[in-house]
Amino acid sequence: MNAILSEDIKKLVKKGKENGFILISELDEIIKNLKAADQQYIRDGMEELEIQIVKTAKDYDEYKYMTGEQAIEFLQSLSDGKTKAFVKEED
Repeated sequence: MNAILSEDIKKLVKKGKENGFILISELDEIIKNLKAADQQYIRDGMEELEIQIVKTAKDYDEYKYMTGEQAIEFLQSLSDGKTKAFVKEED
């Protein structure tokens, strides 16, 4: 991989970490001249870094990489307090 391509990917990763996502069109433009296997390797790497590859910004799912505990906390924050769902039992 040449230095320019490497720098472009680093910039895209930085942007993706800041936003949580990158646009597929941006990624495809950078990696279009690579072999299909190399392109897939880069896409997989983005997912491993918890960067979503989306068609549009509207497709970004800010909850995709939430852990189970984070999901429970989020759901509890939506609760009206009248139900006991997702309430952690005290020992």
